[in-house]
Amino acid sequence: IGGDGWAYDIGFGGLDHVLSLTENVNVLVLDTQCYSNTGGQQSKATPLGAVTKFGEHGKRKARKDLGVSMMMYGHVYVAQISLGAQLNQTVKAIQEA
Repeated sequence: IGGDGWAYDIGFGGLDHVLSLTENVNVLVLDTQCYSNTGGQQSKATPLGAVTKFGEHGKRKARKDLGVSMMMYGHVYVAQISLGAQLNQTVKAIQEA
């Protein structure tokens, strides 16, 4: 379990390596679309145009699509849910993983 700053930026190399293997691992990324623990700076998960603490003019680059990147390996299952998702959808995604 890790945040988007870890998965998209700081720890991406390690995450990418682990997921490139065929080991049975589960990873949960809590994506807040910014560096929440350090004040809300932009990350590669921050959407285009989003305003953050140190980016008051809006982010100028599109966000990285981590799910698509990981699915390129072929053996990786990706599910996305949001806080507003139905409980059944959330449970199903976690069970399928």
